[in-house]
Amino acid sequence: MKSIMSFKFIFSTFWLSLVITNISCASSNESLVNIISNNLLDKSTSEQRTALHKIIGWPDSCNETFTFPTSGFKFFKQTDNQFILQVVCTYGTYQGMSLFYKVDISSETNHSNLINFPKSYSDKNRETEIWGNVLSDSKVNNFTILNLYSGYGHCGRLTTYDLSVKKPKITQLKQQDNCDAKPVERDPEKWPLVNK
Repeated sequence: MKSIMSFKFIFSTFWLSLVITNISCASSNESLVNIISNNLLDKSTSEQRTALHKIIGWPDSCNETFTFPTSGFKFFKQTDNQFILQVVCTYGTYQGMSLFYKVDISSETNHSNLINFPKSYSDKNRETEIWGNVLSDSKVNNFTILNLYSGYGHCGRLTTYDLSVKKPKITQLKQQDNCDAKPVERDPEKWPLVNK
């Protein structure tokens, strides 16, 4: 009799933990969907950043250097269920540093992966912290990021990444390393193209 009661107790405890877990996952996914909807309408808040941090789980160090003139995150829609999330860690002097995540909300338990970007054609190392600004003409899977080396905007890197593949790749890199070069060229599209 005791063993039957013990089994019932264990079974009911297990069932209750499954229900709580499912409710927690569902509410987490519902919260994420609401945050994404507000962000796409430019209505994000610092409170939503805090909630998003709990859901996605980016490193705490990204929040330690962040100040709140804005919410500091942006979603780029790929499909109805898939998004690229940019999380700003610091705005810097004239450009910021961000982390990027692929976010999938197609199931009750959302799935997110930190994006590892290739550094350059010649460097096989990857990086997760990206300095620069995502250009406004970037498409969902075709991100162009401008990383300036100077506040005058005449040297730096203009990198286009293909994010549609499992391991992102550089599709175009234009670079002006010499900030003392003459004549000064402030249009990154006219910087030298780095060949593969």
